[in-house]
Amino acid sequence: MIPDEIVARKILDSRGKPTISVTVKSEGKKGEASAPSGKSRGKYEAEPFSSKGIEFSITFLNAFGKKIVADKIELKKFSDLEKIEEIAEKLDKTKNWSLIGGNALYALEAALLKCLAAANDKGLWQFLSEEDNIPLEKIKIPRPLGNCIGGGMHVPASLQEKKTDYQEFLVLPKTEHFFDSYFINLQAYKKAKNLLVEKDKAWRGTLTDENALASTLGNEQVLDLMSEVANEIKRQFGITLGLGIDMAASSLCQVDYIYKNPRKKLTKEQQINYIVELIKKYNLVYIEDPLKEEDFSGFSRLLKEVQGIGSKVLICGDDLTATHPERLEKAIKEKSVNAVIVKPNQNGSLLKTKEFLDLAKKHDIVTIISHRSGETSDNTIAHLAVGWQAQIIKTGILGKERFAKLHELMRIEREIAKQH
Repeated sequence: MIPDEIVARKILDSRGKPTISVTVKSEGKKGEASAPSGKSRGKYEAEPFSSKGIEFSITFLNAFGKKIVADKIELKKFSDLEKIEEIAEKLDKTKNWSLIGGNALYALEAALLKCLAAANDKGLWQFLSEEDNIPLEKIKIPRPLGNCIGGGMHVPASLQEKKTDYQEFLVLPKTEHFFDSYFINLQAYKKAKNLLVEKDKAWRGTLTDENALASTLGNEQVLDLMSEVANEIKRQFGITLGLGIDMAASSLCQVDYIYKNPRKKLTKEQQINYIVELIKKYNLVYIEDPLKEEDFSGFSRLLKEVQGIGSKVLICGDDLTATHPERLEKAIKEKSVNAVIVKPNQNGSLLKTKEFLDLAKKHDIVTIISHRSGETSDNTIAHLAVGWQAQIIKTGILGKERFAKLHELMRIEREIAKQH
């Protein structure tokens, strides 16, 4: 596939903030992708847009696209993105893409890949899985991790005084098929909403940036409510609903590793002990970013404590590892995590993203491809999750930008079933 047109333009994400969309055309085939943006961003992430502003990123991409077209750069396989990144690295010598912007590079590479797949008359998931020699009968659709109740930085600024400290209270159904899991997450959301109307008298129907329910209850009150939801799901549908938390602990941590808590401040040791108690009390299956983003040893101690009580809970790094292979290598060496978030625009490079994901899988670390709080209707991560066989996808539960991923996964599940 040799691109004959590459165009970048500005669009708005789900928060109404500007982001970038790229369209690539080649001999009548087309690939289009857009980049999301996170509000709760780790310090080790790539810069989303150029330090000179998003307009510079768009101007840069359009000039870059003209060079790709003029030089007749040919892409035949995924690894050919190296040709694109070699040019990008010569133009942007920063470590975090502060000239181009990680979102800009990601949108370009994703659009190129989609056009390449289309040129081969395949969906992106199929193109990627065949490159990795994954037989069709071995392909599994990732389980959906849904954000049901939320707080933290995802709550509108005007309501920051009335929110949960933890950023996300999550649900992870245990089912065989993606459609069933998606249905259960929707039912859990409805039941949680009904319980909030009953129990959270200060809640006025406010939603977070990810369309989660922005409760005003305390953290453990929310967990009590979510336990009721899980019990009701079990009673009505006979399905186990796992519960989890994204603590986004770097945003809670003050000086000297003091973590804010509704009732008191916790030292690092107290934070670790508190998390273990929460896991025991609520039978949690997932904890994301429980400690600061530099604290590899603290994560390691927590994971060891959790394994010591016989729990199989996922201790997941997001800000800790930031989809950077070198940070994951450190986490592996220190045995800090048994799960990682994979966000392609955290480093901008799909090549690095694939390297990160493969490294995690090699060491039996669960991979969770994730959306961002400021999303678009792009479905690329759904295809990456299937094509690269991530075990879990984190996409939220409601909203057109979240549905774009969820509905695409249901379509892919049907497509695979027909081909069997």
